[in-house]
Amino acid sequence: MIVRRQGGLTEYIPSPQEKREGVLRDHALDLLANLDARMRRIEERHGIAPDAAEAFAGLMARIRREEVEARRINRELMDAGYQHEDLSAAALAAQTGRTQL
Repeated sequence: MIVRRQGGLTEYIPSPQEKREGVLRDHALDLLANLDARMRRIEERHGIAPDAAEAFAGLMARIRREEVEARRINRELMDAGYQHEDLSAAALAAQTGRTQL
């Protein structure tokens, strides 16, 4: 994260690597959902039991919920003034007095 401060204004600018990772993360879930829909149509057409598809749908729902929660936490931390460098596992462990796993 690139932080630019000017006259009391703090601007957080994602680095090129963070932008690339964000695009991949955001679109990967959509690509998996598209693949799941296609596989479901093929399985339905050939009479294959939908057990694996249902298990996958549950997993995708869980991943989406975790992504929403991670975005919420990230936004709260940024609003509180934390920078990504401050949010490493070692830094957070040191702040909370916890040991790293």
